[in-house]
Order: sequence, then C-alpha cells, then structure tokens
Amino acid sequence: MAVFRSSALPVGKQAGRDVNVWTLRFADSNLERQYRDSKLLFLFAATRTIYALAAGIWAVFTLLNEFAIHDPSASLLALRIVAILGNIAAFVVTLAMRPGRWVEVGISAMAAFNLFCLSLVLASMSPVSLPYYTPLSNAIVQVLCCYSFGVISFAEGTLFASFVLAGFFASVTVMWPEPPLKIFFSATWLCTAISLVGLGSYLLDRTQRIAWLRQLDLTEAEDRIRALLHNVLPPSIAARKLDGEAIIADDYGEASLLFADVVGFTALSATMSSTALVTMLNELFARFDRIVARRGLEKIKTIGDCYMVASGVPHARDDHLQVLMSVALEILDEVTKVRTPDGGTLAVRIGMHSGPVTAGVIGRVQIHLRCLGRYRQCGEPDGE
Repeated sequence: MAVFRSSALPVGKQAGRDVNVWTLRFADSNLERQYRDSKLLFLFAATRTIYALAAGIWAVFTLLNEFAIHDPSASLLALRIVAILGNIAAFVVTLAMRPGRWVEVGISAMAAFNLFCLSLVLASMSPVSLPYYTPLSNAIVQVLCCYSFGVISFAEGTLFASFVLAGFFASVTVMWPEPPLKIFFSATWLCTAISLVGLGSYLLDRTQRIAWLRQLDLTEAEDRIRALLHNVLPPSIAARKLDGEAIIADDYGEASLLFADVVGFTALSATMSSTALVTMLNELFARFDRIVARRGLEKIKTIGDCYMVASGVPHARDDHLQVLMSVALEILDEVTKVRTPDGGTLAVRIGMHSGPVTAGVIGRVQIHLRCLGRYRQCGEPDGE
C-alpha cells in the first residue's frame, strides 16, 4: 500500500498516521473516524449552503428555459421541479436536525441525486435545448458537483467522476450522437477538467488531514504542558499563568508554612547508593503527599530531603495553623513507617512559620514565599 508520512514521529506512533496515497485514508481506522468526526460541524454548515445554492441554480435554469429557450418537454420541467424540491427538502432537513454521522451519508446521497438529475436533463430535453445544454457543458458541471467545495472526499469525488465520464460517452454516442472528432476533443476537455478539479480536491483533502494531525500534536503538547504546570503550581495559579498573566504576586494576611527535613540526612546519604537514597525519599515524600492532599493543603516543593507545605495559600482559610499542626503530627507518625536499607528508622525535624505571607511565581514555574511572623518547631533537632 502506497502511503505518505505525515510527521516525524516514532515509528510505532507514526504507523497509524500513514495516509494511503490513493484513498487519502489513515491507516488507523480509529484515527480516520476521529478525523471525520472533527469535520462534521464544517460539513453540516457547508452542505446546508450547498443545498440552498443547488436549489437556486436549478430554479434559475428552469426560469431560463421557460422565458428564453421555451423547451416544450414536459418531462424536463417536471425533472427540474423535482430537483428544486429535493434540494429544498434537504436544506430544511439540515435546519431541523443536529450534526451527526448522517451528514456524510447525506452529502453523498444528495450529490448522487443532483448528478442523476443532470444526466436526465440530456435524456428528457428536446432538440431545441441542445445548443444550450451540450453534453460537454453538462458533464463539466457534474464534475464540479463531484468535488464540490471539499465536502466530498477525494476518493468519493473520483468515484462520482468516473460515472460522469461514462455518462458523457453514453450521451454523445447514444442520446445525442456526435462526430468522432468532436467526441475526442470534448472527451479531452472533460478529462482535463476532471484532472484539474480532481487535483485541487486531492491537495485540499491531503492538506486538511495533515493540518488536522498538526493540530492534534499541538493539542497533545499543550495538554502535557498544562499537566506539567499543574504538577509544579497550584491549579488556580497554573490557570492564571496559562491565561497569560506574567507576574503573579499575592499577599495573604494569615497563612502557615511547614518545612520538614530528615534528621542526619547528610551522614545517612553517605552510606547509601544513589538508587537506594532516591527510593527511600520517594517513599517518604509519597506518604507526605497523601497526607497533604487529604488535608487539602498545597505542597510547594522538595529540595533534597526538605519538604515544604503551605496552608492558607493560595486559598485563604481560618484554620490554616490548626490544619498544618495536624499535618505535622501525621508526618511525625508516618515517618516511623519508612526504613533505611539497613532496617533503621528515620526521624524528621519540622519547622513552621505562621503570619503574613507574600506568594508569587518567579521565572516560569518556581514558587517564592516570603514568610513573616512567628516560628514554631517540633521534632528533635540534631544541631545540623
């Protein structure tokens, strides 16, 4: 299967994004379905316009026939009235229904309906209309319908165009026979029109798919950036940064901060491998994280063995100090459950600040807190 690559992605991810060169369909059926779903609103609005335009065009040619050509064929008039009413009915349906997968079926069905009616025009008109409705002009209009406004995919449009070409040869050889040389030149003109319009449709369809993939990649990247930002900033602050607020500095009249670090960490780390040290800290801080999350407080950062938590920031609360004291007691209890690689126990030293706080974002994602007020400490300091 001939494919073209849409982006420079890892092979495993790229495989599903390969697009068939001929049908312009994604190799991944789920991706193809997502792409088609993303176009439904556009298709819905475009087809509504096309139905109204088609009804108007049929009405114009009906009036031209009645007041200029005077073709006596009753079947031709009836055919045009049916075409006008059919397109009006389709337009009304789009007003009454909501966008859905039915839009794709409706587009193809109405395209086939109009192509069929245009073919019957040649079969139902009388010779008086032939100079004004030549098989070639009729077929070129049909080709335009096949690839109309990008609402029909390139593959579907090409399928319709093949029927138009077959109908053209039937009209110039059976219904309205023409000299071989004229047929040759008319067929050449028609094939030229099909090639040019088809190429435009192909490039448009291909470009839309690649642009959609680029938008998909951009959305995924934005989601990853947003998730990363929420990992390092409180949700309310992250939202303000995403909204473009460059400088964030808020004052809080009353808030409390907690700092916890491992007693004797420097000496302990000298006796442990890097992997064991990181594993131990990860287990310890994961337990702290669960306590902080359960209490609805805000973890600010960790630096080495130091763990920092804020209460009353960024959302003010009257019980900021009481809640943080409870967290401190839970941390002291939780730390006894973590063991060093040799089976020893850990202890933490906890310091707390309570009072006015200025909180802000320095640089891109770092948190800066300036604490003023009283200092409280619990735990057993070792003089480090």
